[in-house]
Amino acid sequence: MEPAGSASANLRKGRPETPVIGARELKVFDAIEVGYLRLLDGEVELLPFDGHLVNVHLSVPNHVVQRRNERTHEGLRITGAVDVIPAGTPAYFRMGAASENTCMLLTNRFIRRVAQETGADPDAFEVAPFFNTPDPPIERIGMSLLSEMMTRGLGGELFAESLANVLALHVLRSHSSLGRASRRRVGSEGGTSKRSLERATDYINDNLSQKLTLAEIAEVAYMSPHHFARSFKKDTGLSPHQYVIHRRVERAKALLANTDLNLAEIARAVGFANHSHLSSHVRRLLGVSPGALRLEITR
Repeated sequence: MEPAGSASANLRKGRPETPVIGARELKVFDAIEVGYLRLLDGEVELLPFDGHLVNVHLSVPNHVVQRRNERTHEGLRITGAVDVIPAGTPAYFRMGAASENTCMLLTNRFIRRVAQETGADPDAFEVAPFFNTPDPPIERIGMSLLSEMMTRGLGGELFAESLANVLALHVLRSHSSLGRASRRRVGSEGGTSKRSLERATDYINDNLSQKLTLAEIAEVAYMSPHHFARSFKKDTGLSPHQYVIHRRVERAKALLANTDLNLAEIARAVGFANHSHLSSHVRRLLGVSPGALRLEITR
């Protein structure tokens, strides 16, 4: 097995000790490698790839647990569900049943070339992770590549390369910072775009009761955690963590004023660990205890 820090541009090398019971592969120049895999139920680990891996689930729905970096997703994996795993990202899957998948590995060199041909800076974009969600264009491309791999028709490599171009453009448009983040230059000295900031703050406000990590908030904004944290503070004057705490205190203040919930219930509703944690932050930011604040605002 390769060390965890290494990266491979080869599908076979990237899946150590994977329970494969059937596989076919098609490699098109330096653009894309396509694999058809039949996997047993159980655990699968993927080493980091030197390219962006796009996977389409072909078989009947089954239960799956996925983990990438700090994020874990668990749920039903439906037929046609798509995963996008950015370059350099190790991944872990635990599947509840045998499955069939089409895997498409876009090489870094190729997707950078496609980005440059669109007029974008090939060094200034990031591909965002995508978990177990339908994406009909990717599903159609995957099925076309799978068919081409099986039939090897006339002009097969040329046709497959054209599909690889379409796939790369779709990934750049729909799953990277060049698309949904208003074509913002990743890593620029400016702050977040207005839309990226709105996406991040909307996500925070919609999920205050849940555990919020920097990685998942940055993912919503289509930015790396480091660049997001720096840009968010530049735009708001607060770090993402400070912003979350302020919003939780503001939400708690509203609940104190408009509900009869006790402190423990309010703490849970706004994402604090317990009422002591709530009281500590309310005192620090508002200068009074939650009980005194409730008396003051309900007189």
